[in-house]
Amino acid sequence: MLTAPPTDAIERGRAAFNRGEFFDAHEHWEEAWRVLEGGERVLVQGLIQIAAGLYHLQNHRSRPAARLLASGAEKLSAARHPSDLRVDLLAGDVARLLAVLATPGARAPDLDGVKLDAR
Repeated sequence: MLTAPPTDAIERGRAAFNRGEFFDAHEHWEEAWRVLEGGERVLVQGLIQIAAGLYHLQNHRSRPAARLLASGAEKLSAARHPSDLRVDLLAGDVARLLAVLATPGARAPDLDGVKLDAR
């Protein structure tokens, strides 16, 4: 589990993320990332990269979005530790987004359903 101070930043980031405020989520999670270590740090770095990727998608920049989403998903899968967050569901959403981005001529993916739930 995350310790008290970073937990607040994680939750603020989760709330912003779920409102579609991906840049703000990135900023909150970066605050927590600075003080975390080990698997928690890797997990939060993955969340930061996913939020940044989604921000790029909001701004119609699919190449950097795909790169950041892939890197973030890789970090989520590498972070093997208990978490209060349903990163497994988020990883599935990211995989679906990456599949759409890899399809030539595909329409921009809808981001409304991309959420980060707590357990």
